[in-house]
Amino acid sequence: MYKAEFLKTLPLETRSIHCVGIGGIGVSAIAGLLLEGGFSISGSDIAINENCSELQKRGAVIAPAGHRVENLPDNNCCAVISTAAANMSNPEISAMLKRGAMFWSRGEFLGELCRCYQRPVMVAGSHGKSSTTAMLGWIMKTLSVDAGLLLGAKYQDSSGNYAVGNGDILLAEADESDGTHALLSGELALITNIDGDHAWNAEQKLRQEKEFIRFAKSFRHAICIDSAKCRELFAGLPHCRILPEEHLEKLAAMTPEWMLGYERSNAALALAGAEYLQIDPAKAAEALKSYPGIKRRQNEVLASGNIKVVEDYAHHPTEVAASLDVLRLRYPEYALTVIFQPHRSKRLQHYFNEFVEIFKNPQFNVVVLPVFSAWESVEIDAPDHNTLAAAVNAAGGNAVSAESDFSILAEELGALHQKSAPQLIALIGAGDIENLTAHLKAILVEH
Repeated sequence: MYKAEFLKTLPLETRSIHCVGIGGIGVSAIAGLLLEGGFSISGSDIAINENCSELQKRGAVIAPAGHRVENLPDNNCCAVISTAAANMSNPEISAMLKRGAMFWSRGEFLGELCRCYQRPVMVAGSHGKSSTTAMLGWIMKTLSVDAGLLLGAKYQDSSGNYAVGNGDILLAEADESDGTHALLSGELALITNIDGDHAWNAEQKLRQEKEFIRFAKSFRHAICIDSAKCRELFAGLPHCRILPEEHLEKLAAMTPEWMLGYERSNAALALAGAEYLQIDPAKAAEALKSYPGIKRRQNEVLASGNIKVVEDYAHHPTEVAASLDVLRLRYPEYALTVIFQPHRSKRLQHYFNEFVEIFKNPQFNVVVLPVFSAWESVEIDAPDHNTLAAAVNAAGGNAVSAESDFSILAEELGALHQKSAPQLIALIGAGDIENLTAHLKAILVEH
């Protein structure tokens, strides 16, 4: 029996679905929504993490770590949803296709879900889509709007990052990295910005811009933050509203005082979305006062003696620069040490000079970790962490390179407690740099 009758319109023969990469933030959220909707969910991943354990508690069948045919459920399973990190050579995907099962990537299946809801609201953009989605989701939750939710991050409190809702609104992030945002359609598109990430040459950038135009055209209404690129792409669309600076400033003025820099523009777009959905602006702004934030987005994870540790997911030069601006505003008296983990070799290579320009500032120290590959192949002659640190120093900055032994690095950073001035350690990157936090806690609590 379907708990959410509106999901019966999904093109499925049974209610049994297998998820490959179920521990990932995107696939796990879809699995959670389907569980709430009455589906039987099984899944696997290369490692068992917190997301897997949570889904298991809610009734999902999670296989031991690794991908193998034996992980598949019985023949009643009619479909497989996969992370973009997997491909057709995955033994589970291959076996399911031989069974005649339906196959979707995470982004493709989001398109199927959009057709189940009356008013899909999708948030797209190169930067800030998780935060904007989370803020609008928080507004609706606080004001008892029973919306479906798929959030590609975790709230800092115990709030879930998925919900099935009542079939009216589905709020979710639209991912441009694989172009699947162009498959979505619905009621409202919110666009934060377009900065060419995941596009490494002119041809890829042109294709990505066409995909954003297709995305915006597929919704009854679109709202975007004013920028030269957004005006270029969307100004000719009659249903697209580019927020003028004065209106954006008016909305930003309604956000909580503790929000700074880019946080305020994200919140302003969330408020614009709430306004379109006929949520009272004053009530929406009041709801944001209790917004807990999302993990790895400017969240303080440790305070010990004279040291504070902050995690941030920034990995594109625009994001890193914006993150550092907020850190300077939020912790003006603290000496700053940035631990930076480049994310993907192609991104480091493409934006190498921009990263050097950001990190050459002699007012803070930088420790560059090895590139987190994120499943991409690395070219032999590609720049690495040593190359970046050397270039930063040559430009006048203070940088060193380090290996990914977090226990050793934590020991070295622990020496900062001997400094008389307050110290801020910023862990910046979208890879596994968050694992350094546990090592720092073990070291710093001793002091």
